[in-house]
Amino acid sequence: MKKNCLFSIGILLLFASCMSGGPKLPSFDLLLIDSTTVLNTKDIPGGKPIILVYYSPDCEHCQQETEDILKKMDSLKRVQFYFITTDPFDRMKVFKQYYKLDKYNNITLGRDYKSFFPRYYKVLAPPFSNVYNRHKRLVGTFAGQATAGDFIRLLDKI
Repeated sequence: MKKNCLFSIGILLLFASCMSGGPKLPSFDLLLIDSTTVLNTKDIPGGKPIILVYYSPDCEHCQQETEDILKKMDSLKRVQFYFITTDPFDRMKVFKQYYKLDKYNNITLGRDYKSFFPRYYKVLAPPFSNVYNRHKRLVGTFAGQATAGDFIRLLDKI
């Protein structure tokens, strides 16, 4: 009886944490593609889901993930994406041009010049994506290549 009660309480706590989300989006700086504008993540507006995609422009899995996201952008247009890299600006700019990311208002590219993201999230290798709800609370993490379908299924639950 005691085990069933503890199990039920555990399930309720898990459900409650899923509803409110996990930890809040941490505050860190991104140097935007113009190489002069600094965006602190605390200034990212809430109100819609946020996906942080840690990538390397030369990473094949990152490229495939990006292609899949762009193919399904109609289903993801309510999401604000932040593509984050620690790679040099010249690679970031080539990536942006190759995928024509200028035409997507919901994609922002930034350079994590202090390497906060990989240290904070203990990233072993890109791609690595974090999904935040409209309250800027973590609701999912994908270590490795994710698909647009993975994001869509998770977002449909929140």
